[in-house]
Amino acid sequence: MKLYRWLLIFGLVLISASIFVYSTLHSWDFKSLVMILTGVIILIIALFRLELGHILGDRRSLYGGNMMLVIILVSAILVLVNYISARYSWRVDTNSGKTFSLAPQTINLLKSLKSDIEILIFDKRMNAGSTEDLLKEYAHISKRFSYRLIDPDQKPGLANQYKITQYGSLVVISENHEEKLSQATEEALTNAIIKVTRDKTRRVAFVTGHGERSINSADRRGFANAATALETQNYIVTQLRLTEMDSIPGDISVIIVAGPEKDYFNGELELLTRYLKNGGSALFLVDPKPGVGLQKYLRKWNVEVGNDMVVDASGFGRLLGAGPEIPLVSDYGDHPIVEKLDGLMSFFPMTRSISVIISSDQKISVTAIARTGQTSFAINQEKAGNMEDISIGPEDRRGPIDIACAMTVLSKTNQDTRIVVVGDSDFASNAYYTNQANGDLFMNIINWLVVDEDLISIRPKNPEMRTVNVTPGQMRLVFWVTIIALPVMVFALGIVVYRGRH
Repeated sequence: MKLYRWLLIFGLVLISASIFVYSTLHSWDFKSLVMILTGVIILIIALFRLELGHILGDRRSLYGGNMMLVIILVSAILVLVNYISARYSWRVDTNSGKTFSLAPQTINLLKSLKSDIEILIFDKRMNAGSTEDLLKEYAHISKRFSYRLIDPDQKPGLANQYKITQYGSLVVISENHEEKLSQATEEALTNAIIKVTRDKTRRVAFVTGHGERSINSADRRGFANAATALETQNYIVTQLRLTEMDSIPGDISVIIVAGPEKDYFNGELELLTRYLKNGGSALFLVDPKPGVGLQKYLRKWNVEVGNDMVVDASGFGRLLGAGPEIPLVSDYGDHPIVEKLDGLMSFFPMTRSISVIISSDQKISVTAIARTGQTSFAINQEKAGNMEDISIGPEDRRGPIDIACAMTVLSKTNQDTRIVVVGDSDFASNAYYTNQANGDLFMNIINWLVVDEDLISIRPKNPEMRTVNVTPGQMRLVFWVTIIALPVMVFALGIVVYRGRH
């Protein structure tokens, strides 16, 4: 009889252990199934051989049974909690920089996936912890997202197939498309997913020949950062010299006029007009003088470019290292381009005012998308010559002042014409592209112009590096408190409790 009592306990232990393993792995593997089946069989045999009433009548057996019942109930609760948390989890990122939260663009992209995405991680398991943590966040958002960890030393054939030469490389696969990455950052992963899920490649052309910002320039006035951002989202970035062509190629998705310093020829403007009337899209970045505002041309599209410069008289910009000639914008219009920028600021160094011309033409819809605050002024160009001594007179227009607008023109073709006009090109230059929401605003404008509206959002940023500087004395204090003092206190408390019970 004593043997069967021990078998009874052993069966309950096996069942409890298998339930605990399931609560940890969230799946029944072969070992767990064998364990629980063995425990059930042993339990049935023991109960059959023992008289159940005698077991329950014995005090020691009753106490032991109560203990096992508690273990079973606790294990069942753990299984239930893990089952619910695996399917209906709730996560909170308490990090100040939201380091462990995915960017809105990443979340929107994952939720809108129409094809399966698989990530292959070629690395040692001991080194892939941070990468797996990031990919788990991706997999949590979409069931179409999955990943596998592959040791290139154990599977050299697969590593050679994808031409893997270093540990930590990743391959993003979607149907017949693949993209290889050398590092696992959210920005790189999200851009790779965009590339492999976009069947059509769009061309973005920057007009040159009139002193426009250069996409090849890495200095503070250049547009190299903007061009790189476009290329990471699978756009083909090219340059366009209008004087060398009879017509603008139809495969160009959007034309960017970035801060010209010289006037355009009439023939060039006619090329732009024909392109736009055929359903093309364009972004005009017009700077204050001596930049060219294209006033006469843009007036045809119901946009008035002011002969002025907007300044911020509040002094708030000085707290952020900006002068009055760099107004801050946190007020955006009701438009898809800026709907995700609520609560974010953008900088517009030396910007013109942009006004919408009211028209009865129902084919044209123009909306202001960015405006300065109430403490801003649009001053005359002559006053803007001396930034150290800006005087504001009664003739100067007080804010809020619109400095950017977007328009849609119903076209005879299948695609409507889309145009965005901004009174400044510096906001997207290398010097200011990464400031606050400037880069997101520029990319959202391009996404809207090329009808990639599902990409309009706040993009992933590189994680902020935070370091803690600890002196040798502080290190010794941490050592004595955590390694010596706390364990001694716990041990001493255990002795006191033990002596108190005896």
